[in-house]
Amino acid sequence: MNRLIDFPRRAAAIALAAALVLVLGALTPRAKSNPTPLVAGDDDAANKFSFHARESFDGKFNLNWQPVRHDASHVSLKKNKGKLAITTQRGTIHADEKARGEPSAKNIFVMQNPLASDTDFVITTCVSDFKPAEKYHQAGLICYDDDDNYVKWVYEYSYVDGDSTAFALVRETNAKPEHEHVPAGAALKRIWLRLTRRGTKYEYASSTDGDLFTVHGQRDWEGKPRTVGILAKNGGLAGVTEIDASFDFFEMKSPPPPREAK
Repeated sequence: MNRLIDFPRRAAAIALAAALVLVLGALTPRAKSNPTPLVAGDDDAANKFSFHARESFDGKFNLNWQPVRHDASHVSLKKNKGKLAITTQRGTIHADEKARGEPSAKNIFVMQNPLASDTDFVITTCVSDFKPAEKYHQAGLICYDDDDNYVKWVYEYSYVDGDSTAFALVRETNAKPEHEHVPAGAALKRIWLRLTRRGTKYEYASSTDGDLFTVHGQRDWEGKPRTVGILAKNGGLAGVTEIDASFDFFEMKSPPPPREAK
């Protein structure tokens, strides 16, 4: 009998509790389903674009190389273990080589630029076992659109001071070249070369240990670039000795922030 009397009271209590939950829920601010968007500077590292590709030349090719005028007889992954050896040969892309009757350079070892045409990058390589001794022995980096439009940064026999070596930045647009000459002094057994693109500006640097780089300058070039890579060649002169240049690696990645002007 008491149970029958208590039942309506319990039901009323439950109803009152439910009503209080609804009221409190309406008064309590609800958590947003979407988090507050990050503003610039909240997490720059998480939002910043990053890219890194590296070719070690360890007995095989891992990147999709598409050499221009490939000559397999002058390329080897076995001659120097863990390196790509390119044997220089006669050939040039300097100015209008066809008008001069000189052969076009072979084994411009490039791959398609995987980045958007306006994306910055830095490319680096290490050249070893290379002893430039005649004009125009050279080996290094290249950003290449075609034979008449490119920028290259190479270690070479000095065309300014004979019997010495130098670095050279050559920019060519519509077959019109511009040169920057950097003396290197005594022959180097191993040299790291770096080319950094920021917009239309190309910063060129070198290192003798792979850690500390010396920036030699920065110049404009209006190319895309469509392809990037390495090269080793002689130039257009006939009768120049063919020699080997070994590349320890090739690396392409996002550049560091530009250095602040002092």
